[in-house]
Formats: sequence, structure tokens, C-alpha cells
Amino acid sequence: MEQLFDAILEVAGKNPDGFTVDLTTLKKVTKGISVAYLETQDSFGEEGLKRVLKHALVHEKKVGGWLNEENGQFYFDSIRIFTNMDEAIRFGRENKQLAIFDLTHLRLVKL
Repeated sequence: MEQLFDAILEVAGKNPDGFTVDLTTLKKVTKGISVAYLETQDSFGEEGLKRVLKHALVHEKKVGGWLNEENGQFYFDSIRIFTNMDEAIRFGRENKQLAIFDLTHLRLVKL
């Protein structure tokens, strides 16, 4: 777990605009629609990342992150990847998300 923690911190440092990573390969996810789980919302800092990793390892094994420029905190999420926009939107609303991210087209979709 510690190696994974360090690896994600390194990815975050190199990608302040945001990233989505598959924990099984540590490779970036570049296709699909990224939607965060409600259970890991508002996770930031080291404790937040630990909580996100625990959740992701028993769910989809995908983690996303982004820098909130308003407060300077790096946020992490356990995420699920969708190929169908309607399903992604439905899951996003069920998980009380304000937006989801289309990785394929690099665009934010507000809900």
C-alpha cells in the first residue's frame, strides 16, 4: 500500500491539472468517462489519498486527482470509468457529483 501511495503522489505532482490512473498498471486512463464515488468525495491530502486507495482497491481500482486552485488542495477520488454517457450521468447523479469528466474528449460535463 505504501508503494502505491507514493506512486500516486508522484503522478499527482507531475499532473496538477488532473489525472486518472489504473492502480493495477499505474498507467493513465485516457478513454471513457470518469465518475467519482460519493464515498471518497472531499478527499485531499495524505489521509484523503489513503481513504481513496482503500476504496479503489475493493471497487474499480481507478483513482483520479486534480488540484483545486481555490484552496490549493489536491483532491483524490476513487472513480469508475464508463463508456456510455447516459450511464455515467446516472451514476454521477446517484453519487451526488457536480460534474463528470469525459477522458476521451477531455471535457468536463456538468450535471
